[in-house]
Order: sequence, then structure tokens, then C-alpha cells
Amino acid sequence: MTTCLLTFEDIWPDGLPESDALIAQLRTRVHRDGICAEDFRLLAGRGDEAFQLVFGENVLVKIEFDVARIGEHSHLVHVAEAGRKPEVITAYPEAGELRVLGPMPWGESPHSPMRQPRGTQRVGVIARDFGQERWRKVTVLARAIDEARLNYNFLFQNSNSVVATLANAAETGFVDLPGGGLNLGHGNLLYDELMGGRQVSRFLVQGGTSYSAGSESPVPDALPQSANTEG
Repeated sequence: MTTCLLTFEDIWPDGLPESDALIAQLRTRVHRDGICAEDFRLLAGRGDEAFQLVFGENVLVKIEFDVARIGEHSHLVHVAEAGRKPEVITAYPEAGELRVLGPMPWGESPHSPMRQPRGTQRVGVIARDFGQERWRKVTVLARAIDEARLNYNFLFQNSNSVVATLANAAETGFVDLPGGGLNLGHGNLLYDELMGGRQVSRFLVQGGTSYSAGSESPVPDALPQSANTEG
């Protein structure tokens, strides 16, 4: 289990004279070892500048936490340049359907680990120099997945499937962060399902809470093809 080690000085931009060195050490530690739920809440509560100090600017960050003892749940966070709020995309079940929420400011997401801390957070930067245009392309695909109302399946078609699909479209590839359980469903890229292909059945999910993902960007008319490797 990741040890909680953050201090006020670690994430305070106008702290001690040696704060640059502290931030560098913190960034290395977070990317290498992950971060516990309590520390993540502390970091998120310090605001956008703290995120940029710890993760850097224009980076794509993956966040995982454990569910049901064997599986992992994934988020994608884009930390933009100074002056822009970090945004999160996350997937979740709703009445048997696979829904995708975002992009939205990190602190506003009802599915953020900051709002629902669960054990150990594993955090890793999976792409650098990830500017706003690349992030916009990811968000268009995320909205297309949400609007398709695909089946949710805990084992094969879930948040890991969404993150794997978005990471593939962003040409970063899927990254399994060290530690934790299994990335169930990450092998099922969702391109075929979005084009009307066969889906896995719905199961292990009942009910859910409804959130609207919005539609600020147009949904693409055509999506790239990829073989469905699971389910």
C-alpha cells in the first residue's frame, strides 16, 4: 500500500526556498510509487497550480484505483498549461450501459477519486507534450462512446476499455501502472462496437446514477477500425 507522505510544503508553490527541489522529488515519487487517497485529496484541494507543479504542463495522466479486490478502475486526466483547469474523463455503469463523463474540471466530476477516495491511488504520466488539440480529439471520441450507449460489462467492457480506446486513439498505447489488480477489459478496444459490431452481454451491474456528458464538440462520422480482442 502506498504510504501517505505529502506535506504542506510539498505542494505549496510559494513555500520554502528549496521548494523546487521538493516538488521535483515529489513528482518523481508520485510517478514511481503512486499516491494514497488522502494525499490525492490534499493535492487536488490545493488547486490547479498544485497539479501543474506535481505533474507538469501539457501531460496526459492515468489514475487507477482498486475495485472489487481483483479489478481496477481507470481515469484519464489532462493537465494543461498554466491558466487552464485540469480535466478528467471517466467511465461508469448506468442501468447496464457504458457511460462516459467528461471532459470536465477535475474537482467537479462526481466520479472523481477526490470525491470518492478509495484506498491507494496509482498515478502515472502516460504522455508528455500532450497539448489541447490532442486532448480535444480524445474528448470527441469519449463523447461518441457515451452517446453509443454500449453494454457495460465488469469483465470485458468497462472504464479500462474506454481508457484503452482513448489512449490508442491518442497514439499513447495502454499503460498498466505498477501495483493493484487486473485491468479487466483493457484488451477490448471499442471501435468495432461503435461501428455496430457485436458486443459483450450486460451483467454484474444494476441501477446507477445518471449524468450528462454534454456535447460541445461534434461526434465524428467515421471512427478508425480495430479488432475486438475480448468478448
